[in-house]
Amino acid sequence: MKNVYMVQASTTYGGNIFKSAYLPYASGLLVAYAWSDPAIKAAYDFKRFVFTKENVREAAASFEDPAIVGFSNYIWNTEYNKALAAEVKRLFPSCAVIFGGHNVPPGGEFLEKFGFIDYLIHAEGEEAFRALLLALNEPEPELSGIENISYRDADGTVRTTETKVLTGTDYPSPYLTGVFDDIIEQNPDMQLDAILETSRGCPRNCAYCDWGCTNSLVKLFPLERVLAEIEWFGTHKIAFLWGADANFGQYDRDELITDKLIETHEKYGYPERIRTNYAKNRYEQVFRISRKLETVGLSKEGATLSFQSLNPATLKCIGRANMSFDKFRELMQMYRENGVTTYSELILGLPEETYESFCRGIGKLLELGQHRLINVYNCEILPNSPMAQKSYLEKYGIRTANVDFLIAHSSANPEIREKTNYVVGTSAMSPEEWVRANIFACFEKTFHHYGLMVFIAVYLFYEMDIPYERFYNDLIALSGSSDDHLLNNAYSFLTRFYTDVIDEKPISLYTNDLYGKITWDPEHTPFMDIIYRADDYYRAVSPLIRSYGVDEDVLDELIRYQTTMLKRPGRNHFSERFTYDWHGYFELAMRCERVPPAKRATVVSVDNDNTLGSWVDFAIEAAWFGKNGSSFNPGVRSVPADGGDKNE
Repeated sequence: MKNVYMVQASTTYGGNIFKSAYLPYASGLLVAYAWSDPAIKAAYDFKRFVFTKENVREAAASFEDPAIVGFSNYIWNTEYNKALAAEVKRLFPSCAVIFGGHNVPPGGEFLEKFGFIDYLIHAEGEEAFRALLLALNEPEPELSGIENISYRDADGTVRTTETKVLTGTDYPSPYLTGVFDDIIEQNPDMQLDAILETSRGCPRNCAYCDWGCTNSLVKLFPLERVLAEIEWFGTHKIAFLWGADANFGQYDRDELITDKLIETHEKYGYPERIRTNYAKNRYEQVFRISRKLETVGLSKEGATLSFQSLNPATLKCIGRANMSFDKFRELMQMYRENGVTTYSELILGLPEETYESFCRGIGKLLELGQHRLINVYNCEILPNSPMAQKSYLEKYGIRTANVDFLIAHSSANPEIREKTNYVVGTSAMSPEEWVRANIFACFEKTFHHYGLMVFIAVYLFYEMDIPYERFYNDLIALSGSSDDHLLNNAYSFLTRFYTDVIDEKPISLYTNDLYGKITWDPEHTPFMDIIYRADDYYRAVSPLIRSYGVDEDVLDELIRYQTTMLKRPGRNHFSERFTYDWHGYFELAMRCERVPPAKRATVVSVDNDNTLGSWVDFAIEAAWFGKNGSSFNPGVRSVPADGGDKNE
């Protein structure tokens, strides 16, 4: 029997707080399918998965006479895989090393660069991996007839076979076939998360994405299998699910799958949360699905109302089309009236986007009422995406930087640093403007969506005609010019961080022992830096707010209302008196209904029994696990000062 090992190394999350990692779904699919073949089962013994980033030398040394080691590659583990593969080859020169996954570029580039790799699998891997195992069991392997692979022939020439899109859906589930049973049994104290894949492929071909590289073919996995996997997640206490579908909600059966998720959650308490990528044009069904998941607390962030960019020239370059603003308003109102959280997404670094159009795009989404969350992702060059082609890069003057790919909520000092290619400049946005745009995105998310300035910004927009993008740019300018450490610290950190990115220098994420010994995304930096000294911060920025012409009595009450609404450890039961009905005003304003604040004495009371014991607990709830908005106090009531109930 020939020994086989599979490597799909996930980052271990949680630092010193707890441990969690993903089950190795992609490589598990290959094992489940290959070992369903009697010939492979007779010839090969599958030994184990390396599913976390074990020490490279120790992992390789633990292998027992490996004949084959397969590596599943993506942005977060390719450098680790290279290091482990090189060590495996050093210890076991005759071992066949196979690389596959999204981060393997087209053609034989990896074979030409890395002598320790023997075979590459391109695109989907189930059929190619099985065929490769069968061929390698022969005295003289015949490889030219295996589709979707690259290899070296007898004289060392690199060959790449024809790429074929798989049409099968009858591949066995790694969950249901017991492939992961040993991992679960051997890691009782680790939170194990999982991938739920109900369909594969995407009908779109967005320039920045490699999801549509399967020639627009979308295939559905058998419904019976999907439902059984969900039951498995419940019985095996899988806490978090990442939905791998490109367009969940696109198909009628997706609502049945949602019902099964809810049924399983209510039966077992698991899964606890799910995050998925929703369909772009099945508005009614996606709404029903989102409402169901939100009602039982399964939704991680809510329903996605994505744009990528609001610049028409950019959308044309990347092959996207947005919903109309009228449709967006309609959907926002529908979701809001039914208590369903929504969020939007943008990508920074796309062709034809300028600093001004990027900031204006965020401002427009805020004007339309997207106060809950706008996620901004930096554009990365994925090797199998249309954007990775040389002609595309040259056409739009795209400049990239190969930098550390760092993952938040993990150890601050990984053994091996992963790499990615960020777009840090285009013909429309210079690298210096890219740095500024990232700072703007971080400030806007911290101060608006995490709540540090949201009520002040909304008031300035409606009552003083200050555009959102102007206010946050002014706040950035104040932070950059101030000598006050509290004002300047986050700005300086972000400036250094993103400047180091464009210069391809080593980078490190934000850490603060106050929140546990784990890393935090750059976008969290201002929030983490300011929240525990929020009162001092508001005093420092009050001159900026005053400069817009805000009356002194209004300024004082605005800041007090802002601080009243923020959740912080130890602030659970208290009241504040106001001469204006701010609670009623903002309830309307956050729904894009502008009615001037009524001068009516009110008392705003906070009765929050959800006591957070420490800043670590707060950071996990508000900035990591919690949905956006979890940094606001629950249980807020506003009553007239004469005592009658008004609202909650």
